[in-house]
Amino acid sequence: MSLASRILQQGSRLWNGLSAARGFHLLIRPAAPASVSMQNTQLVTAPAGISQASGLLTPGSTLVQQVAGFKVKGRLKRRCKDCYIVVRQERGYVICPTHPRHKQMSMKKRDYKSWILTHATQSKERGY
Repeated sequence: MSLASRILQQGSRLWNGLSAARGFHLLIRPAAPASVSMQNTQLVTAPAGISQASGLLTPGSTLVQQVAGFKVKGRLKRRCKDCYIVVRQERGYVICPTHPRHKQMSMKKRDYKSWILTHATQSKERGY
C-alpha cells in the first residue's frame, strides 16, 4: 500500500470517527495507528507538528505595533495646540506629533465641484 493511500485511509478514518461530542482539536493532531512503520509515522505526523507551531487558534504576531490612521473629515480642526495643518496633493492634513490620534485628512473635492465657470450663455438652443 502506498504512502498516499495510507494517508487518505487515515484521514477517512478520522472523519468517520468524529462525533459531535469530540472537539475540533482532533482535526489538528491526528493520531497515527500503531501498525505504521517509524518512517511513515514521521512523514504522517510532520504536518501535525507544523500545524501545532502555526495553529489556527494561536495569534499570528504578538509584536504588532498599532498606528493610528488618518480620520477623513469634511472640515479639519486642530484639536490641541501642537496640531498643525499641511496641504499636500489637493488635500488638507492635520498632523500632531504629540497625539497621533489627532491625525485628520480632508475629503478630496469631486472634479465637478472644482470646475471654474468661464462663461455662461442663455439661449433656447445649446451650442453643442
